[in-house]
Amino acid sequence: MTVVRRSSRPRVLLLSIVIVLLLFFLAELVWDMLLSPRLVIRKIKLESDLSLSDGQLMEMLNLGGDTWASLDELNVQKRLESYPVVRKARVVKVFPDTLKIYIYRRRPLAAALFSTEGKPVPAVFDEEGYAVQIGTGSEPVNLPIISGPRFSEPSLGSRLPESICAILSDLSQMRSEDSHLFALISEIEIIPHGNGNYDLKLYMNHIPIPIMVDHKLTVESVRQAVLVLDVLASGNNGDIEEADMRGGHVVYRQVEGS
Repeated sequence: MTVVRRSSRPRVLLLSIVIVLLLFFLAELVWDMLLSPRLVIRKIKLESDLSLSDGQLMEMLNLGGDTWASLDELNVQKRLESYPVVRKARVVKVFPDTLKIYIYRRRPLAAALFSTEGKPVPAVFDEEGYAVQIGTGSEPVNLPIISGPRFSEPSLGSRLPESICAILSDLSQMRSEDSHLFALISEIEIIPHGNGNYDLKLYMNHIPIPIMVDHKLTVESVRQAVLVLDVLASGNNGDIEEADMRGGHVVYRQVEGS
């Protein structure tokens, strides 16, 4: 006689799976119904190069009735980055009641002047061309002035045209490579000459002679411009009205009668 034995392993395995799933379901139910609503956000840790009061930070976060579990970090991050002065933000939840907030500001790079009620008002832009301040603010504006095109009054967060943003990108690179040279620039006048092309006229803080340069600003080209101006200012060439070093050749125009 043959005896056939049936293994109980499949039944035990199936039962184990059911029990594990049931435990997961019960754990999720307990979390959703009992624990997560009680996880109130009690601590907010801020790391930022912006000076923000507690009230300003809470207004920007706008947490409302969010608990630690219900809060969506990505939504809060987007909310923070919607502020014109914020370049980048990061939000991290730390169990069980803490938010870590990282906010990085847009760094002012240059300014432009527009007229409102007959008075010149500065607008400050970062290296990407976004307006981060309208008016003088709490501190004086001590940045290179972009002039030439007729600027309409910008709003916070608005962006300059791409052609001007290219100049700001060059300026930003210069500031990174040689901050002393960057600090010598008082004004950059944009001079269009058809087909979207333009030249630049530089005004320096220490020499009252403007100089025409090619549209690409580099540390080397500005350094050369400063050298040319130093020579012209210290030489016996009379009073110089303007210098021009476009194309690698230096010419200058004297003030009439000098």
